Amino acid sequence: MAGVGAQHLREGSERVLAVDDLVVEFPVGRGQRVHAVSGISFDLLPGETLGILGESGCGKSSAGRALMQLPAPTSGRVRLGGVELTTLKGRDLRRHRAGMQMIFQDPVSSLNPRRKVRDLVAEGPGIRGERADPAKVDEVLRSVGLDPDVVGDRRPHELSGGQCQRVCIARALMLDPDVLICDEPVSSLDVSVQAQILNLLEDTKKRYALSMIFIAHDLAVVKNISDRIMVMYLGKVCEVVPAARLAEHGLHPYTRLLLESVPEAYLTDVANGASVDGVGTGGEPADGSAAPDLPSPLAPPSGCRFRTRCPLATDLCAEVEPTIRPAGDGHFVACHHVEVPA
Repeated sequence: MAGVGAQHLREGSERVLAVDDLVVEFPVGRGQRVHAVSGISFDLLPGETLGILGESGCGKSSAGRALMQLPAPTSGRVRLGGVELTTLKGRDLRRHRAGMQMIFQDPVSSLNPRRKVRDLVAEGPGIRGERADPAKVDEVLRSVGLDPDVVGDRRPHELSGGQCQRVCIARALMLDPDVLICDEPVSSLDVSVQAQILNLLEDTKKRYALSMIFIAHDLAVVKNISDRIMVMYLGKVCEVVPAARLAEHGLHPYTRLLLESVPEAYLTDVANGASVDGVGTGGEPADGSAAPDLPSPLAPPSGCRFRTRCPLATDLCAEVEPTIRPAGDGHFVACHHVEVPA
């Protein structure tokens, strides 16, 4: 059963991924540790896309890598298809982890510059000691919009950024994953290419019956591609909300800050590849100035971690960490001062 602080978890055998109390910390010398992820829990149903949203440094990418055990989390549980990954090592971990593949932010640096596209796509089976089927290599290249006869013998430097990201997606598909983790997959691409890759990810998800975790700081992108959105701040979950409810019904003060930083027109235009110059889409001020009282993950605030920036903060927020509570219609929020249905 989910605990009081994890009421947003959905119990049942149909979950393809279940993450319980995930903690990721990094030593940085002099006895200090970065508290990147501090006890978050979430789950994923078959065919669902979970968006993880937050500013740079909120811990969303650290959480995504910890799911893949890259590196293994400090503590917590990661269950993929009922298998507990955090207890596995070596060959067993590699075998079961293949069911979850990751697409990284910079596609060019994710690919070995010395290898040809065909060899890059065939890497996964080769690492497992298997011979990649050339016909399947051609199939997945075509499925991501690349002609194997044209690009198969090229190297990454001969491709555009969008083409390199398509190669990364094809490489992930070679291992027949159940879950695709996309870590800022379009943030390094031209705006004109972003919509193409987002549409490709949607088509790929349906064609291969995938579930997806989509990590980004761009609220408009996350809103348009996700079914459910988890908002993170400084290693903690603030809110879990159906994507359709986000714009009008986002409740947490941090979620409201993110929404207020993005013009409404931008939220609707992004699906068409539109760009709005000068807009900070991850909650940062549009003029690039620093937000006030930004706390450090080396020494996060007591109680609610957002309290140093929150207009609703009281003494209670400094003394007691809020637990996540139901807010109706699959919506959950962690805030002492937000009114939720009884």
